[in-house]
Order: sequence, then structure tokens, then C-alpha cells
Amino acid sequence: MPADPSGSDGFQVVIRDLQQAAQTFRAEGTTFKGIMPGVPGPSVPDGGSAGFDTIAQAVVDAICALHLQISGDITGHGTKLQRAHDNYSRTEESLTTLIGQIDNPNAIK
Repeated sequence: MPADPSGSDGFQVVIRDLQQAAQTFRAEGTTFKGIMPGVPGPSVPDGGSAGFDTIAQAVVDAICALHLQISGDITGHGTKLQRAHDNYSRTEESLTTLIGQIDNPNAIK
């Protein structure tokens, strides 16, 4: 596949899309967290044996802990997307300033 004449090799970051994706991931992470209780999880019904009840509760608590971890990961991806958005925005502003200085050397401070 030949390289893109613009120099981007077909890769283009759309800053607005990064911002929107960051907001969506953070919102969905919060929503996902809210659909299940935290640790300790909900009580399990009596299974007829104290040993079974203890194991069943441990399994439910482990599932709830994993659920919290996944919600944290989703939210964390939103934070990373926001950071990428901010970095691209700063880079774009810096490049715009540099181009302006090259076009008008008297504007260099």
C-alpha cells in the first residue's frame, strides 16, 4: 500500500472524536459500576450447609470485585483518551504557533 501523500500514512487523529470517546468511556464506566453492588456482594441464599454458604458468598464477592475492577478499567481508558486528546491539542497549538512564526518571523517572542 503506497504511503499517503499527506505524510499521515492514512492515520489521522480527530481531536473532537478523542474528547467524545473520553467522555463516553468515563460515563459508561460509572454506569457499569452502578449496575452491581460493591464488595461485599449481595447475600446468597442458604444452601443448607455453612461451608457451601461461605464458598458461595466468596464467589459472589469475587465476582463483585472483578466487576469493580472492570468498571475502573473502563473509566481509566476514558482518562487515557482524555490525556491523548489534551496532548494532541497542545501539539496542534504549538505547531500552529510555530507555523505562524515561520510565516511572520517578526512575531517571534
